[in-house]
Amino acid sequence: MLEIKNLDVYYGAIHALDHVSLSVQQGEIVSLIGANGAGKSTTLRTISGLIRAKKGEVIFEGQSIAKTPPHKIVEMGIGHVPEGRRVFARMSVEENLELGAYIRSDKAGIKSSMQEVYDRFPRLFERRKQKAGTLSGGEQQMLAIGRALMSKPRVLLLDEPSMGLAPLLVKEIFNIVEEINRDQGVTILLVEQNAHMALSVASRGYVLETGRIVLEGAAKDLAANPEVQKAYLGA
Repeated sequence: MLEIKNLDVYYGAIHALDHVSLSVQQGEIVSLIGANGAGKSTTLRTISGLIRAKKGEVIFEGQSIAKTPPHKIVEMGIGHVPEGRRVFARMSVEENLELGAYIRSDKAGIKSSMQEVYDRFPRLFERRKQKAGTLSGGEQQMLAIGRALMSKPRVLLLDEPSMGLAPLLVKEIFNIVEEINRDQGVTILLVEQNAHMALSVASRGYVLETGRIVLEGAAKDLAANPEVQKAYLGA
């Protein structure tokens, strides 16, 4: 469904991604793990068109999207939940969700999608008139995911959903990620520093180190790999 081939991305003289290739099949959860600064967020931002690669291909459902503008990529069916949530702090929860549906004109469908988000995140319904900036970190993460779901994505790029959250909330967020994949059939590429949680929900995974893919395989095999355990699982 989604494939990146030999991506080279630079920030000035810094070689942020070095010949990165990975693929995501329809219906999968694929985790991309690695240390801070390894290039995980850069990978997602390149897929969603926010960063241009110097070389390489981004292919979505057989079509090259490497030069496609970000808003067109959303229209094609790729949603992005950015690192750090990036909710619109001065706008209400409901207004944030409405913005997530900016590419849609089907009013009844938008209303139905918003109800689905509220059903999945009851706390957002309780706070729907509240300014997003006044929400807790966990609630903002729920809002960021809900906002992305409002565009009805077929692929969801999730960037560090557990960042800064208490352990109980991390578990809740990852349960929700699994539900979105299972119940709505959304394919997910998950970037996460919490390697244990990321590999526990994924079918496959990739390990990124200083801009290069150094390991790939079934998530359970990566979780059992001594190098991965030592570097990322605290073993």
